[in-house]
Amino acid sequence: MRHRTIALCTGVLLGGPGALLAQSPPTLRDVLDIALRRNPDIVVARVHVDSAHGEQRIARAMPNPVVTSAPNQPWQYTVSLPLDVTPQRLFRTRAAARGTDAARADAADVVRQVTFSVRQAFSDVLLAEQARDLAEERREIFRQLLAADSVRLRSGDLPQREVTKAELELARVDAELLRAVAQVHASRLVLQLQMGIAAPDTAFRVAGDLAYQPVIFPEDSLAVLAARRRPDLRAARERTAQSEAIEHLAATLWIPTPEVTYSYQHGGQFARGDLFTNGSAYALGFGFTLPLFYLNGGEREKGRAGLAAAQLTTTRTEAQVATDIATAVDAYHSARALAERYEGGLLERARAVLETARYAYGTGAISLLELLDAIATWSDTRSAYYSALHDYWISVYALERAVGMDFTP
Repeated sequence: MRHRTIALCTGVLLGGPGALLAQSPPTLRDVLDIALRRNPDIVVARVHVDSAHGEQRIARAMPNPVVTSAPNQPWQYTVSLPLDVTPQRLFRTRAAARGTDAARADAADVVRQVTFSVRQAFSDVLLAEQARDLAEERREIFRQLLAADSVRLRSGDLPQREVTKAELELARVDAELLRAVAQVHASRLVLQLQMGIAAPDTAFRVAGDLAYQPVIFPEDSLAVLAARRRPDLRAARERTAQSEAIEHLAATLWIPTPEVTYSYQHGGQFARGDLFTNGSAYALGFGFTLPLFYLNGGEREKGRAGLAAAQLTTTRTEAQVATDIATAVDAYHSARALAERYEGGLLERARAVLETARYAYGTGAISLLELLDAIATWSDTRSAYYSALHDYWISVYALERAVGMDFTP
């Protein structure tokens, strides 16, 4: 699978989707692997992680010394170095680290959302292709029906109005087929957009089918799993921790950062008796910013407000997680019940009714209207069946998105 994915990614990079047409159509796993590398939202999220890591390096950096020179007689050189050893450094680096962790969680959340979008778009392609195949099958049925009715018309066994009605039905099915083909093209373009393909192609094909497969969830543990696995909830908690560090940083801004100064006088000595000199060519100084006119009250107020907002965001995200799980579980149960009902033989019975009606019409036992009704019932049943399978898998993917982990192989 790894070699297949590498080959597909190389085809996308070098030749776009057209290069993939010469290879075997990609599966859902292949499409996901390409999307996780090339999707623009994921790429931007990773850039934000790099930016946050850069901010963390800035916060950890020690201040550079300041070198000054006085071009007088004698020459003087001074080096000043802030001593970044106060509690401000502790809380500053802690806030930056929490910001990096939050950015990583944001990137993981983008991956979660994109994964669902790709799976949904892939399922939409499969459903659109099934609808197109169904329209083609209906068209073939009406084509055969029109050919048989034309023979019966020439032999005098069928009135002209029945043939005309069959011609109208064939024209209607032709229009449905054109719309189905357009929907296939549109769904393929949407999927390639999620994959990050710059030049999408309507001829892009995928490998897969809509088939029912039961998926088991630990329903009693979904809330606990989501609390540990949802990246958006993890990001909200990291930002709350970051806001706490920022608030502590604001509370320590009144503590001045000490600064040590070292001076050297070339070509002479300092006057004996001056402070820090003892009559030598060197002098040592010490200084700090005196918080006299401003005590950083604005920073403390801003820090408290930021922490309150972060806590509210975390609470809201926790409520959103619970809502997502409840909604996804209900949708899954509903979609699974409908899919299992169709899997119970309903499709086969509708097919048997259609074949019986076609045979009866050929022998003249039923009218054209009754045959059209049987064809419509068969077509609607199959369309509803594939829609039920599509909705079932979308509900499975939505439940995985709500929990933040995969349950499907």
